[in-house]
Amino acid sequence: MNENTSRIDAEWIALNAFRGLTKIASKGDMAKSTYDNALDLGGELYPELLGPETSVLRRDRESDTAKEYRQKAKLISIKKSETIDPVSLVKADIAEFKDLLSIAEANKNDRTRVDQLKKKLGHLVAAENEMSPASHSENQLIFRDAYNVERNLPAIQSGKGSRDFQLPDGNVLRVRVLHPDKPEHVSGADIIYERHSPTEEKASIVAVQYKIWNDKVLRLTDPRMIEQLAKLNKFMCANGMCSQDKSDNTYRFPCCAAFLRPTDKLQKTDQKYFSTGEHLPICRIDECKTETVRGKPALEYHKMRDVSLSSEMFEYLFNKGKIGSRLVDYDELKKLYADYFIESAEDNVVIYAQEFAA
Repeated sequence: MNENTSRIDAEWIALNAFRGLTKIASKGDMAKSTYDNALDLGGELYPELLGPETSVLRRDRESDTAKEYRQKAKLISIKKSETIDPVSLVKADIAEFKDLLSIAEANKNDRTRVDQLKKKLGHLVAAENEMSPASHSENQLIFRDAYNVERNLPAIQSGKGSRDFQLPDGNVLRVRVLHPDKPEHVSGADIIYERHSPTEEKASIVAVQYKIWNDKVLRLTDPRMIEQLAKLNKFMCANGMCSQDKSDNTYRFPCCAAFLRPTDKLQKTDQKYFSTGEHLPICRIDECKTETVRGKPALEYHKMRDVSLSSEMFEYLFNKGKIGSRLVDYDELKKLYADYFIESAEDNVVIYAQEFAA
């Protein structure tokens, strides 16, 4: 795998994880959980990987006009030995086209056609909005920042910075992102999502590990993935997060709290983004395993589809309290967060999200 492909895979797996976060937090609202919104959120929370100036996916997703002005600014910067902002070049041309169109507007008797000029101006305005930092500002994020939110919630590690966002339903989402020092080291992504009841000081928790598979086949031979799954098992399953509380008489599925989420590989950076996803409880991996023609263990879609949950089912059921861990009190949660996911952040993006009432 070459360096460029590795970078694309790293961005794609992280983008899917951020989209998974927005889908859970927005209660499955597809208008709010688009890839573009997830890319903006990821750029805010992990700019080294998904920021406007660093992301390969973001750059290739830009319009031809935006790409043209970025290239133009780069060459002019070299020519003048100073940094030229591509947005300033676009604004200058927008002003020129508006001036020309104002002449046509003033001379109504002149039937000179200006349709191409209007079309070009439209492309320029769209490119300005696309490249302007304001378009990726906090005001444009899928969730609004919620300031001065004071909650004493269990955390992965004290001292790690977090951002609080106001959700559409009035709840608050506290997000921490842990990641490798170098984006190219990203080999997967984890979401740890907690749905809190602060008044009871309890939460239901779910953890999802994202990995890329090819043609609906995930080979189970990567030592890093095997180690990460073992950590996830130790973190959730071995600590009894999936043990049913006998006093809980509500109808629900088993308390599976740790899932593997294979993600379709992105073939080209400029293709339409689309990824189907299945959430497989990690305790069911062994029974779903098959062997490749070379005798290597693998997961195949046709073998796991009767056991796994689609993305839509997973998000809906978790938000309804039908899947996820048993309710865990804060003292127990604090004991959970030792080194498991801190160590995973050496080559994994860890998105740690806590949802609670404002």
